[in-house]
Amino acid sequence: MLKIIAIILVMVYVVMPLLRFLLKGFVITQAHKMMSEQEIRAKQNAARARKEGSIDVDFVPPSASKTKTKPADDGDYVPYEEIK
Repeated sequence: MLKIIAIILVMVYVVMPLLRFLLKGFVITQAHKMMSEQEIRAKQNAARARKEGSIDVDFVPPSASKTKTKPADDGDYVPYEEIK
């Protein structure tokens, strides 16, 4: 009977505060990690933000030297004169 009471007292006065201390440290480190990841994402998004007048090219077609197919014939060139 005394062993059970001693085990319960050790659990209440030693193990519980120790677990609380360790859990508190774990939560704090996870919160700092999440905040730093959020700051990194915010900086990346700010760097990616388009400025007015800038042009972003998402797709660059392969050059003619890399392709073996003949480019499509768009028709004949018709010279013209500008009338004022």
